[in-house]
Amino acid sequence: MNHIRAFNIIAAPVLFLGVTLQTGDAAAQSAKSLVGSWTIVKVGDSYGSSPKGMLIFDASGHYSLTITRSDLPKFASDSRVKGTAEENKAVVAGSITHFGRYSVNQADKALTFNIEGSTYPNWNGTVQKRPFKIVKDELTYTVATPSAGGAGNDVIWRRLK
Repeated sequence: MNHIRAFNIIAAPVLFLGVTLQTGDAAAQSAKSLVGSWTIVKVGDSYGSSPKGMLIFDASGHYSLTITRSDLPKFASDSRVKGTAEENKAVVAGSITHFGRYSVNQADKALTFNIEGSTYPNWNGTVQKRPFKIVKDELTYTVATPSAGGAGNDVIWRRLK
């Protein structure tokens, strides 16, 4: 009888821990796990070797994303609307921003952006589904058709604390 009781005392916490870890792993891929602010770690080549960026998910299902090259040129005219052709080209090629609503499909492990507005107008009003994962404080998703063209790439973000 004491062996059975000792087994229950040891087995119950181990079983509980196993269930908790499994649940925690599944929850890590939920919309709730995205809420907060993220900084860019890795993105496609068009943003240079030291990109800057922020991605914010709020609890009500809205998001905002901005990525820029760290070496964008300053405008000689000191006016955003009076940039030269070269300055404008560098900024358009070296930055992207979009915002809208997001959702998560846990079964597909996919993040969906419902893009309401973007500096790349071809994305306005589109829906983009991106496979994603969160490991510790890093969010990784795949962009199948990048705005700069070419093959798809992984984008990696780190949670800001």
